[in-house]
Parts: sequence; C-alpha cells; structure tokens
Amino acid sequence: MRQVSGFERPGMQWLFVSVGVVLIAVGASEAVALHRAHTRIESLRAADLNARIEADKLRGQIAREQAARESWSLQLARERGTGASGVVPTLTLSPLIRRGAQPPDPTVGQPADTQLVQLRLLLPASEKSDGVRYRIAVRLWSGGDAVWSRGGLTPTTVDNKRMVTAFISGDVLTPGAYEIALTTDAGDKSVDVAAYEVGVHVADRR
Repeated sequence: MRQVSGFERPGMQWLFVSVGVVLIAVGASEAVALHRAHTRIESLRAADLNARIEADKLRGQIAREQAARESWSLQLARERGTGASGVVPTLTLSPLIRRGAQPPDPTVGQPADTQLVQLRLLLPASEKSDGVRYRIAVRLWSGGDAVWSRGGLTPTTVDNKRMVTAFISGDVLTPGAYEIALTTDAGDKSVDVAAYEVGVHVADRR
C-alpha cells in the first residue's frame, strides 16, 4: 500500500488523533442530548395522557351533575306542575343558514332556575339520522364559552318533524345570546350537523 505523504510526521498524526477525539466527544454529546430529548418527550406524553384522563373524569363528573340537576328539576316540575297544565315548556329552534354578524335578538324569556325546558333542535332536511347519536353544546354567542352539553341523544319525530331533544334546566339560560351546536356523537370523529341561535331576556314574572 502506498503511504500517504506527510502522514509520517508526528504533528500530522497528532492532528488526526485530536480530530478523532473531538468527533468522538461530539458524537457522545449528541447521543446524550438525544437520550435526554427522548426522555423529555416521553415525560410530556405521559403528562398529556394524564391531563386527558383528568379532563375525561372532569367531563364525566360535570355530565353526572347536570343529569342529576335535570332529574331533580324534572321531578320538581312534576310535583309542582309547570303552569296551569303541568306541562314542561319547550324551546324549538330551526337550523341556521349562516351565522349572523350580530347576536340574535332576545325573544325568549328567562325561565326560573329550577324550571325544566325541553330543547328541540329541528334537523336539516338533508340529515340522515337513522342510527345516529347526537351531541348538543350550548355556548355563549360572544366568546364561545361552553355553558352546557349533552351527548348520546337519538332523534325523534314530533308533529312530523325530525328533531333532537334534551331537557335543560333554567339556570343555564340566563339573559344573553347563545349559539347551539349539533354534532354527531362519535368521540374524536364527530361531525358538525347544524347550528342554532337564541337570545334570552329577563322575563317579567309579575
């Protein structure tokens, strides 16, 4: 084999040795940094998983509290009667063609906090609702903060109109403007079905 010219010099040999040591040190440093990065990523994944579990628990607790409150309100309405006929009032809304630039006018009087109202959301004519479960989410019109939701709902027919219904307690419908989203209830694969709006004003209970 032909010898590389100049490599027999001690200075050149030490230069190559130094370069090799530097490369080894850089490689070791990168390996340590990569290991730390992997450890950090796993830690973040575990924290994210725990946060999701806690969020699911919180949503479940809120749902149970809402169901218990609505059940209590329904029982109270049955015992006291709602109005002269003892019938739970209804709030029927039609799907929007498009969201307005301004909040909806207040057309609904504020119910009493313990009053139970049956919310009725008319389904779009094109919606195929057979075997589908839905979720209703009520949010503030300005800001979009969620104030109430209910899932696992099946459609029904009232007066030949297809709709999704749910009981909602009066303390949710405080004076203000609301937007209501109807989606399919399929976990992470939920699909928007329709949107609704309603404005609530202070009712005159004299």
